Amino acid sequence: MPKQLTIGSVGTSAIMKLMQQAIAATPGVTAQAAYSRDETRGREFAQAAGIPEHYTDYEAMLTREDIDAVYIASPNRFHLEQAVRAMEHKKHVILEKPAAVRKGDAERLVQTAEKHGVFCFEAISTLFMPNYLALKERLPQLGRVRRAEIAYGQYSSKYDAYLRGENPNIFNPEMEAGALNDMGVYCVHTAVDLFGPPETVDWRGEYGPNGIDLAGQLALGYRNFTCQLRTAKNKDIDSGCRIEGERGLLCSHGALNEFPNARLELDGTQEDIQLQRNVQNRLIFELARFRDAILERDRAFFQKMARQSVTTAAILEAARAGLQK
Repeated sequence: MPKQLTIGSVGTSAIMKLMQQAIAATPGVTAQAAYSRDETRGREFAQAAGIPEHYTDYEAMLTREDIDAVYIASPNRFHLEQAVRAMEHKKHVILEKPAAVRKGDAERLVQTAEKHGVFCFEAISTLFMPNYLALKERLPQLGRVRRAEIAYGQYSSKYDAYLRGENPNIFNPEMEAGALNDMGVYCVHTAVDLFGPPETVDWRGEYGPNGIDLAGQLALGYRNFTCQLRTAKNKDIDSGCRIEGERGLLCSHGALNEFPNARLELDGTQEDIQLQRNVQNRLIFELARFRDAILERDRAFFQKMARQSVTTAAILEAARAGLQK
């Protein structure tokens, strides 16, 4: 079994910069090559991140035998095509969220991975944050859940450009963007991980002139309660989660993708959970887990994450279509 995971990357966005910093800080992971369609941007990004090689030819990067996995952080529209090509070259894939926004596309990712004997993981940092894992572990202590609220949203740095009539990717329907697919996907993943697939999906969105969703509310119906999700990219909202049960509540306040804290209130007592002191980069937790899964050939973890991504994509698709699942 190899002891080192060598990564080729796709994209030069802010999240890719953060991931490259996580790679540099994570033992057993090395960045070997970077792909960008723009030669200058790709070269400057690779130099700044200390990546030895850069490419404008994606296929050329994929033919390298010294690359084990590809981390993809391109606009959402290109995720499926780029991930499939990488897996056809027998590269493992880590896809920036959302891995897919349609159930069929998520299923194709899983099927392609299985066909070529590789893994494909959706990078959703919330699910790997220590504070979140501690909250999840304590969830059964609440007894039957009565209601749940999960929210994540903030005023986008690209929103002013959108208001000026520009067309940034994150507000471009052709790029499969928007509030639900961007920040809202953290809420959906959290709900699915904690409660499983919902019985009903009800989306109410706020849309811009070009049809992109700027904010919205998503109600996921479960047998005994409703999980209310809120998201936005045109305003700041009170982000976090609150889960009420028969015996008490669990809650967290702050950015859902960082999960900076958690609290359990149970039978008149309170436990504050803070396991992430001095964390410099939130992506180190998911990266280390993906590293271990790939190097150890952890198929059970792959299958669990695959079910999570397929369910999440189905919810995103159902929300868009106004369907009930």
